[in-house]
Amino acid sequence: TFNSTTVPMSGGRGYEGGRTRMGTVVLLNVYDLSPANIYLYSMGMGLHHSGVEILGKEYSFASGGGVFDSTPKEAPGAKFRESIELGSFEGGSAEVSSAISDLREEFGPDRYNLIRRNCNHFANALVWRLLRRTIPGHVNRLANIGQCCSCLLPKKLLEESPVGPNGGGGGGGGSGGGFQVYGRDKKNDSISTPAFSGAGVTLGSQSQDSGSRVPLLGSWRGGGGKKKDETLTDRREKARMAALARFEAQNAGSDRE
Repeated sequence: TFNSTTVPMSGGRGYEGGRTRMGTVVLLNVYDLSPANIYLYSMGMGLHHSGVEILGKEYSFASGGGVFDSTPKEAPGAKFRESIELGSFEGGSAEVSSAISDLREEFGPDRYNLIRRNCNHFANALVWRLLRRTIPGHVNRLANIGQCCSCLLPKKLLEESPVGPNGGGGGGGGSGGGFQVYGRDKKNDSISTPAFSGAGVTLGSQSQDSGSRVPLLGSWRGGGGKKKDETLTDRREKARMAALARFEAQNAGSDRE
C-alpha cells in the first residue's frame, strides 16, 4: 500500500527527494489534469500527470521533448495533488543519470502515446529501474482501461501530451495542441482552458477534401432513391420468372411420364 501523505523531513534533503543516511529518496509527484478527478479519484482512477522527484529535480516524459527535468511540483498545465514517497536506493546522481540514459530511446520525443506510453509509464519505468517496484495503480489506471477503445480516439489527441518541458503541452511546448485538459490562468490560477479544444467535423456535413455531402447511414435512407427501388423490383421480377420456369419444366416432365 502507498501512503499519499506529506513526506516527513529527515537528514539532508531527503524530504525533497534527496540523500539521507538510508540512501536516495524517490518521490512520485502526482498532478490532476481535469476537474473530473474530484469524482474519479474516489473511484481509484483519474486523469493524472506524474513526475519522479530525485535529488531536487523532477523527471518526466512528453511528446516533442522526450525525457526532461523540471522544478518539482510545478508542472505547467496541471494541478499538483500529492507527493508519494516510494522508497530509497543506494547511490546518487550517477545512478539516476544511468537509469534515465537507458530509458531515453524507449521514451523518445516522437514515441509519446496518451494510452500506451505516457508520462506515467515513464515514471513507472524509472521507479522500477531504481527501486524494483511499481507506482500506485490509480495513477495510470484510466489509461490502462482506455487501451480497449484507443482506436476511437483522434491520432492528434493520442500523440500530444498535456504537460511538456517548455511551459505547456508537448509537441513543441505550445499550449495549442489537441490535448489540454486542466489549464490554469497565470493571473488567478483558475481553470480557463476548455477540454478537447479545436474544430470538429459533423457527420453528414460538407467535406473539405471532396466537397460532397456524405449522409449518415449512407444508402440506408435516401442514398439510392428511385434507382434503388427499380433495382430491387428487377431482382424480384427475375426471381419470379425463374421460379415460373422451374415450375413449367417440372410440369412438362410429369406430362411426358
